[in-house]
Amino acid sequence: MKKYFLLSGILCLLVSTVAVGQESTAGFKGGVNLSSLTTDGNNDNNLKVGFHAGVYNKIPLGRSFSLQPELLYSGKGMKLNYDGSAFADGDSKFNLNYIELPVKLVFNLAEDFEFQFGPYVAYLVNANVDTDADVLDFWEIDSEDEIDRDRFKSLDYGVSLGLGFDLNALILGFNYNLGLTQVAKDDDLSYDVLGDAKNSVIQVYAGLRF
Repeated sequence: MKKYFLLSGILCLLVSTVAVGQESTAGFKGGVNLSSLTTDGNNDNNLKVGFHAGVYNKIPLGRSFSLQPELLYSGKGMKLNYDGSAFADGDSKFNLNYIELPVKLVFNLAEDFEFQFGPYVAYLVNANVDTDADVLDFWEIDSEDEIDRDRFKSLDYGVSLGLGFDLNALILGFNYNLGLTQVAKDDDLSYDVLGDAKNSVIQVYAGLRF
């Protein structure tokens, strides 16, 4: 039911944005994700490089404000680095891949410079672990293993804020997305590993209008 509710909400929102005004603009955007999970002991070594890509629709609400819904594929998660270990070198990337719907209020700070803020909701598509490591300089591990997505909460939600440049046909900017719900399910093995960790993602993007 959650899946159908989310998909219905996305379709309704996208249809309504087309009908709001004749002056709305649409395009596609994509870029780099630097993601982590808010667990104890996190540091820069836990940042995982991924990507996001999708479409957006910008609807003017006045001279200074716009509403911007987006529909994105976004790779989140974290990286576990073993380089400081006495037994192993390398890393494991814990990947959580989502279909994400941010809805941002855009405020024009200047003619081509803007501040963005708003909520997002995301649906977990799949999860996997990608390991590339050497154990005791003898055993090499290079594998990608699927994880049962039912071990994690299917919905993630939070807030997104950022700055952007709207240069007519080209857009550039960055966002910080802060998850407000834990990734793992209670009373599951995933909770024993991650606790109440939440998604944390820095996004750097570029895009073009249609």
